[in-house]
Amino acid sequence: MHSHETRKHAQVRHLSHLNFIFTGWGSRVYEQTMVRLTRPLYQRVIEDLASLQLYEGKVLDVGTGPGVLARDIAHSFPRLQVYGIDLSTDMIRLARERTRQEQIKERVQFDIGDVRQLPYPDHSFDVVVSTISLHHWQELEQPLRELYRVLQPGGRVWIYDARFIKTEVVEKAQASTSFAGTPMEHQLVRTGKWPFAIYRRFALQKERQTDI
Repeated sequence: MHSHETRKHAQVRHLSHLNFIFTGWGSRVYEQTMVRLTRPLYQRVIEDLASLQLYEGKVLDVGTGPGVLARDIAHSFPRLQVYGIDLSTDMIRLARERTRQEQIKERVQFDIGDVRQLPYPDHSFDVVVSTISLHHWQELEQPLRELYRVLQPGGRVWIYDARFIKTEVVEKAQASTSFAGTPMEHQLVRTGKWPFAIYRRFALQKERQTDI
């Protein structure tokens, strides 16, 4: 998968004016600050995954940043193979560094790439998760098409982002993808000690193939 790193210069331009947060020293600052704030959300994702009773399979974390959630998943579910992908070379470098330190590199793989052109074969993953990344995606239709493509039949997508994300925007994008006609569940999510929900979760499931 690492051959895709040759595209990094084209990909990183999509980081726009927030580039400094996700590259260079900013990636380590992000790890030490923002990740602390989102850790309760990561715990919610772990709880949601546990509800599936998925004892084997592959999980993809889109917009993985320094890979904290992906590594948490690997520690919590020792029989799962976990992948994380992010546009930032420095974030992925940091994620790989932490994975080596935690001695889980046999089960966790981090790749540089764009949600609009995922470097994975069709039907690769049982579950795709994404946290606080959706609002960075340009034109939601193509990312949703890619998520559908890499899902196994019956696989699930759980996208968590701030509650200000409008459900109507995601539903409109969904309607022009293969997820059209699939009910999209959306709910406000409370985490940690917040007295109110600050996140929203969008849930989609790829239809199962049936014999004809």
